[in-house]
Amino acid sequence: MKKPVPQKAIEWKDGRRIKHARSGRPSRVPSQYQGGHFSWDKYLKETGASAAPAHCFRQGATPPVNEFKAGMKLEAQDPRNTTSTCIATVVGLTGSRLRLRLDGSDNKNDFWRLVDSSEIQPIGNCEKNTGMLQPPLGFRLNASSWPMFLLKTLNGAEMAPARIFHK
Repeated sequence: MKKPVPQKAIEWKDGRRIKHARSGRPSRVPSQYQGGHFSWDKYLKETGASAAPAHCFRQGATPPVNEFKAGMKLEAQDPRNTTSTCIATVVGLTGSRLRLRLDGSDNKNDFWRLVDSSEIQPIGNCEKNTGMLQPPLGFRLNASSWPMFLLKTLNGAEMAPARIFHK
């Protein structure tokens, strides 16, 4: 078995050191960074590092607006079977990210998507484009019960409106 490469500690100008989390020992944070007083410019200067250039990031400088709510239904590409489009429920929100659960799956397979992802669409998009909704990989019930499950899942559910999806 290969031993992990030890991580170097960051040494600060005042002589204090911070061990990386892999050491298993708690890190000591220099006092100038405790209590939420953090400055990227100061940090980069003190560590002799440089900021990654903007072209390294795919998302825009301004995050997209997130108008989704927990419980809304939408269509999503199954991350474990990318040829399948499934019904998903928004189970969590963080900034411009959605935590999604494929209906008929359990919470072990939840996944995150940005609100402007092309992998999420409003309900009806698959049918409109001559596709067919599929049960998620690992559907908990018998596959023959999928049509009835789908009907019960969507009946009375709050569908995410098409206007909140980003093109």
